[in-house]
Amino acid sequence: MFLLRQRTTLSSFRRGVSFIRLGSSKATERFIPSRLSEIEDVEGYQYGGFHPLAIGDTLAHGRYRIIHKLGFGGSSTIWLARNNKHGTLVTLKVLRADMSYKPIDKIPEMAVPKRLLEIAEGSGHFARNNIQTIDDHFIETGPNGSHLCLVTKFAGPSISAMSDSPGRVWGSKRLRSHLARKVAKQVVQTVQFMHNAGFVHGDLTTSNILFLIKENFMNMPDSDVYAHFCEPETEEVRTRDDSPIGPHAPEELVAPIENSLLTHSLYLQEEVMLIDFGQAFYGVRPPKSYKPATLPSYQPPESHFEGKINMSSDIWALGCTIFQIRAGSPLFETFFEAEDEVLKQIVSTLGKPPESWWDSYKDRHPWFDEDGNPKPQELQRGFVPVEKTSIKQKLSEIGSQDVPSEGGTDGSMFEPPGARMDEVEINLLGDLLEKMVRYRPEDRININEVASHPWFSL
Repeated sequence: MFLLRQRTTLSSFRRGVSFIRLGSSKATERFIPSRLSEIEDVEGYQYGGFHPLAIGDTLAHGRYRIIHKLGFGGSSTIWLARNNKHGTLVTLKVLRADMSYKPIDKIPEMAVPKRLLEIAEGSGHFARNNIQTIDDHFIETGPNGSHLCLVTKFAGPSISAMSDSPGRVWGSKRLRSHLARKVAKQVVQTVQFMHNAGFVHGDLTTSNILFLIKENFMNMPDSDVYAHFCEPETEEVRTRDDSPIGPHAPEELVAPIENSLLTHSLYLQEEVMLIDFGQAFYGVRPPKSYKPATLPSYQPPESHFEGKINMSSDIWALGCTIFQIRAGSPLFETFFEAEDEVLKQIVSTLGKPPESWWDSYKDRHPWFDEDGNPKPQELQRGFVPVEKTSIKQKLSEIGSQDVPSEGGTDGSMFEPPGARMDEVEINLLGDLLEKMVRYRPEDRININEVASHPWFSL
């Protein structure tokens, strides 16, 4: 996905998923691990893996030039590049060679947005502005194989990245209330367009919603890019035995742009774009080979317990997303996206799940009695006890633990620390989320009912 880095436990690019080392092990590691923060595993630079790139490199016969780095994922590295023909900044995603073998029309990340754009243009639907589309693609051949490269519009930080609060021990950084509702409405209307067109997104999270960059920054020269976002930080690649690194790895690793440099309102529009359609599909059920890949904190229970996903699964994930847009923190918060920790949060918030799922939840005994209630704290095991809560209680606590940011104000797009939701909004948003985040898919409201909810009109 095409995102910007954040320095929290839920990285916007990594999405909590460890990098697959293409068969490497401690015994076969060639390179000294990088000391840079938030960097791809250098062992991924081998045949079938990442394409080695450096600042200044050109791709597609000189059409695009690398000027900075935006991040990485388990299957790609993501770069800020310049379209040398038009002079504009673009996002360039370079897939690993072993992820570049599928025919173009079989890659959901390309095929789904293309089809949605065709539908939007045919109907004049505004949602075409809020869906990330692939503007160009090509194959780049290098020492590690042939790599599919995807070009999209350069977009700003994710909602998740906007809430990043370096140095802040308690509380969260949140969009101001009016902007949060505006952004949430845009996301809901985009999902509404997808569902009404017959598509399931399959991976709705705050990491897959990006703010758009103001148009006047899309053509800034390299010197201004470095003045605003700093020169790229690099580190020499070295082998453990001092042997030559060879052609498969780059001479230097490049750290992504600091998230804090990209979240300033100076660069950003109050409009967002939905991205990452790699898990999207058409129809009432996914292909037979489909495997849900949503982060556990957004994963609906039917996906966790039964491996199923449909449009109602999007509604659950969208409810979790709306909560985080307004709160600045996840509805089901956990470190390192551990599934068991997320299930504990879900049960403590929603109560006992349906019996078949409850029976499948084998790790519940240290925390809950047979009625789904948290056990007395002295009988629970673990460092953090489980406490009974609810969605509305969580909404009422937003802002209660805020502390001022180290630099003073968080900026014009954010609420001041300590701002609380009033009772009217707690009740309205609580009503919406309680209808979306329900155990049984058939009990959740549909996307048209979500879009017409009065919370968006406050």
